[in-house]
Formats: sequence, structure tokens, C-alpha cells
Amino acid sequence: MPATLEPEKILKDLRNLWHDLGRDAEVSGGVLRACGMTLVVAAEKDSNTEELRHTLGVLMHDHPARAIVLSMNEKPGLDANVFSQCWMPFGKHQQICAEGIEITTGSMELAHVAQLLLPLIVSDLPAVLWCRGPRVFSGDPFAPLLPLVQKIIVDSATAADPQAAIATIRVLHREGRHVADLAWTKLTGLRELMASLFDEGTAVGVTSAKIFYGGDVASPSSIYFAAWMERALPGAQVSLNRGEEGPRGLRSIVLLGDACEVTITRPDRTTLEVHCGGRIRRSTTVLLSEEILMSEELSILGADPVFDKVLA
Repeated sequence: MPATLEPEKILKDLRNLWHDLGRDAEVSGGVLRACGMTLVVAAEKDSNTEELRHTLGVLMHDHPARAIVLSMNEKPGLDANVFSQCWMPFGKHQQICAEGIEITTGSMELAHVAQLLLPLIVSDLPAVLWCRGPRVFSGDPFAPLLPLVQKIIVDSATAADPQAAIATIRVLHREGRHVADLAWTKLTGLRELMASLFDEGTAVGVTSAKIFYGGDVASPSSIYFAAWMERALPGAQVSLNRGEEGPRGLRSIVLLGDACEVTITRPDRTTLEVHCGGRIRRSTTVLLSEEILMSEELSILGADPVFDKVLA
């Protein structure tokens, strides 16, 4: 391992970074160093670095962390640099900063990188691995990193084969890992709407639930939702069906029950419509950006019992 990537040198670079931040601060309140966890991000080398930096910057507001970005490519070699993400809360005079380390590495050198990370992960604080992109679903590339973290976050929507991706997640779950899938996190608003329909009696005595998806194959969110509905409605017949031509993803749900036929559609990215007995009810949802999904998952560092049951 090159001397320039010895952990002691990277930690020294971080100390120098904070020294420079404190010296160069132009605000009277100075700089506050914030860190509540270590967030290891395994990113594709050709991913948008500026976009990832922006995402991390947004996340740091609610989840300040030492971010360690592993920028992976197919060429051998290791390199590293440090960076900071700073912001000033409204009405305050003190700048808050979180720190980051970016390590460029070949995909075959992760065993060496895992040894490098050991002293870089903040002790006595949670450590999370965010596998950003589809690489995690190709074999077992991140095995050396898994013992270092308490939670793994993936996004099966980035995988070419949704069923194979979910199978990979199930393997991690069976191994006792706390694993989260952003494709499941996207369903939070829809599951809350379904729960309200059950509670208020709109969906009473449901005997059949038909779930329709767009695209050639069912998206991971569609597969998860069907599994969740089977558990929510143990006496009903739940089916997952290809719908009309359109973008890949969950398109609509039809419930047949005692009260009326309930149809739920998403006319646009931020609206859910519930059709029942000639009435239409609209519900506005938040546009689910990557930052919002990640923030929700970083708020749950332990097991998600509902997701665990769906995986089972």
C-alpha cells in the first residue's frame, strides 16, 4: 500500500483541513466540527462527483458524518484527498462543517481499502455503507467492507435484474446484516396512504388486490409492495400484473372489497389519486429525491422490522 495512503497521513490531512478552516473562517462565530457517524459511500468512478458532493452536503445538515467516498474504477492504484462540507444555520453566526475523505481505488483492491478504513472510521459512532449504483449486485464485491459497518444501504432500482438484486439483498439479510433498499423506502408514502384507507373503512373486506406495473419487468418497488400487501391482507388474493405501456415502475392498485372498488393511481410524480364509488381523493406526496430517501434511512440505524418481514 503506498505510503501516501497510510491512515496516519490521511488523519493528519484532516487535522490540517480543520486548522485551515478555523484560520480562514470569515464569520465571528468560527467553525463547529460536526460528526454523528461514519458514512462510507461506494461509488462508481464515472458517477457525477459534483452531484454526489451536493447529496452529501444536504445529508450532513441532519446527519453530520465523516464521509468516506470510495471512487472505484477498473485500474489498479490508490489515491486519497480530504474535503469539507460546510453550512451556516439560518440566523446563526457559527459555521458548521463535516469532513470527508475521497479514496480512488481499483475494484480489486477493496481488501486493502478495508484495512485502511479501520482507523479512519470514527470510533464509538455508527458506521453505514451506502452502495451507490448497481455494482453491489454483481457478485460479492464489497464483502471486505461489510464487517466494518452496522448498516448497508443499496438501491435495487439501479440493477438490470430486479429479482436477482432482491435475491442478493435477501442473502445479506440472512447473514444477519441490517440492510436497507431505497426501492423500499420509496413506498413509505404509498404504504401510509393504504394504512389510512384501511383505518377509515374505505378498503373494507378486500378479497382481491391487483397491482399493475409499467415496463417489461416488475420494478423492485412493485415486487416489494405486492409482498407487503400479501402480509397486510392475508385473506385476499394479491397479484402482480404488467399494466399498460409506460415507464417502468408501480403504476396503479385495484382493490375489490365490500365498500367499493378502490383504484389508486399516480398521475404524476407527486400526486396519488384514490377512486372509490365515483369519488376522487387526491393526496400530495413529497418528490422523493435521493437525499430524502437517504435521510430517511440514516434515521433508522437498526433493523426495519416491516422490511425484514417483506424480505422473508
